[in-house]
Amino acid sequence: MISLKHEIKKLVLINPELLDQEGDTGIEEGCLSIPEQRAFVPRAERVKVRALDYNGQPFELEADDLLAICIQHEMDHLVGKLFVDYLSPLKRQRIRQKVEKAR
Repeated sequence: MISLKHEIKKLVLINPELLDQEGDTGIEEGCLSIPEQRAFVPRAERVKVRALDYNGQPFELEADDLLAICIQHEMDHLVGKLFVDYLSPLKRQRIRQKVEKAR
């Protein structure tokens, strides 16, 4: 679920495919896969995706700002990528050390 402006809406994207992306943006991202760690990740500002909805019907969606970032983040998970994979080796190593120390 994605919370937008104090509303909770279900957004289901089955087998999403990125059709187009434009602009440059990014935020400090975190992920439940790597608790309590955050880092700046460059992302496209706008995306267009094709996917199937909850009922298996194809649709296209254009998103910008935070929704575009969330879609890119979640699509990364589908190919085994985490936000740390966008970082330099040094930053990735520092996060790994912090996570191991916290265990």
